[in-house]
Amino acid sequence: MMIHKISPLSKSFFGLAFVTASVILSSCSDSEISSSDIPEISQAIFVVPEGYSYEPYKQHAPSSIFYVDVNEKVRVWGIYAINGDFIPTDQSTDLYSSHRLVLDDKESGASYIYCSFDSPGVHDVYFETIDHVGDTLRSYANIYVGSPTSILLQSPANGYNQVDGKNPNGLELSWQIYGVDSWESSTCRLFASYNVLELWESPLGVVDCTNPVELIGELDPDYNENGKKIDHSTENSTIYWGIQVIVKNESGNEERIRSDVFNFSTKLRNNGKAIIEVPIVSQFSQYPEKSKLTGAFISASGDTLSKITATNTNSIIQRTLQPQSNLKIVVCDTIRTEFGCSFMTVDLAPSTKTITDTLFLQDVVKPNMLPVSTEILTNDNIRFYILDNGTGVNASKISAIMGRDTLQTNFEDNTLSIPNTCKSECNLYIIAEDYARNKTPDVYWKVSVQGKESYITGPFTKIGGEK
Repeated sequence: MMIHKISPLSKSFFGLAFVTASVILSSCSDSEISSSDIPEISQAIFVVPEGYSYEPYKQHAPSSIFYVDVNEKVRVWGIYAINGDFIPTDQSTDLYSSHRLVLDDKESGASYIYCSFDSPGVHDVYFETIDHVGDTLRSYANIYVGSPTSILLQSPANGYNQVDGKNPNGLELSWQIYGVDSWESSTCRLFASYNVLELWESPLGVVDCTNPVELIGELDPDYNENGKKIDHSTENSTIYWGIQVIVKNESGNEERIRSDVFNFSTKLRNNGKAIIEVPIVSQFSQYPEKSKLTGAFISASGDTLSKITATNTNSIIQRTLQPQSNLKIVVCDTIRTEFGCSFMTVDLAPSTKTITDTLFLQDVVKPNMLPVSTEILTNDNIRFYILDNGTGVNASKISAIMGRDTLQTNFEDNTLSIPNTCKSECNLYIIAEDYARNKTPDVYWKVSVQGKESYITGPFTKIGGEK
């Protein structure tokens, strides 16, 4: 703990300052006041997070060296102690005639400065106190501002699927580490696994952070995790890998950072054909089994190579095709028509297995709404059809407002029922959305009460004018 103490002359002054009035009026001489009666005043520098609201010594330690990140918001704080015990800032004002806290060229007459730094580097802190007899106490500290450490995996490119499984020449893995500053040291560990869930359990070894490594040995295992022999003519091997960097500063504090997870796959040992798998998902669909997929694999010249049919919209479609470029995959939902069609284009290299990104079918159509009847008995409920042939209407997201009143709603079998609370003429607003968060049009309806009968007209836009 870096605590800087006041000079002997200042000790005498502070000691006398804390003698009670009854002692001063007594006949005791100065020689009867021992050195142990004189409180020892000292000071220290703290750096704490900007939002920290307690006295800094309660959870943080003083020092002459602090480490913070670029753009990290902190408070630099000068704190006093009496006989080694820190005291609250608001109780220290009687200890000095003036003080100043200086951070680089920024000076404050208060006990703290709020700051952040937009670039790496070293910054000087200077805390100076002048006591009531003119003695000076000085404390110094350095703030080391470091860049956030990051790791960029470079090769093989993520998802690369043309690696020779025999690996006779070795496979180079490369990456780049950023943000290790001159006052820091770094250690890197390489992780790789056939199972992405087990990737970070144990490293393959420690590697040089600045140079690539060669992955040596055959990459195609003979058996899968269930003990079944792998047919490499139809199944490739996918290896997941990543880098962990351990950054340590001069105080011994460590930071551990993991990279993203990359993967690469081996080539098939077959006659040069390509296998493609396409995961298909109807986004936010409540009933995927009530849909029907149709589509096709289409060559760059427009020929249909293979048709797609599936009764569940959350499916994986697999085909074995000739290698080619710009293969187009088109999929549509012919029952839940609001999902429409989606497509993607991929390239297939010889003897590869390609698992594409998920092909999402998305509902972008607003629910439709219309009154069951425009003429009702005044005592009856008002009823509206709310129809959606995509993800379906979300009953929890329906609200109805008449005038300034929010009405109770009941939604069953695509029909909304609400009480008719109108007494003369009222505007009715109905808001609904489907599970894809498409909302009904921003309109309102008019309810006119004429004795025992009520009439519903609309819809109208909020700026006026009947549609």
